[in-house]
Amino acid sequence: RDPLSDRRKALIATAFKIIDRDGSGVVEPAEIMGVYDTSKHPDVIKGTKTPDQVLAEFLETFEVGGGEKDGKVTAQEFEQYYSNVSSSIDDDDYFELMMRNAWHISGGE
Repeated sequence: RDPLSDRRKALIATAFKIIDRDGSGVVEPAEIMGVYDTSKHPDVIKGTKTPDQVLAEFLETFEVGGGEKDGKVTAQEFEQYYSNVSSSIDDDDYFELMMRNAWHISGGE
């Protein structure tokens, strides 16, 4: 897989800064709860999962590359996760659109 382009790395870093509200370099579950509304998740609406279960599953998606499974997301884990996502997206413009929509990043080309 190709390494992340500078453009993609910048978008990933911008998204991480949005959720890393205290600037610690580690995102706590409470910080993600501030931007990720689990109450709108289809499984919560159907009543098959609690908001906490959905949040735990969401956080687990970032525990890649043998990192510590601690419920926290480091900038490195976040970049690794999006590096994996990026490998399946050929078009930089589409990757940018996906990141801006997912994390409510303003701007764009």
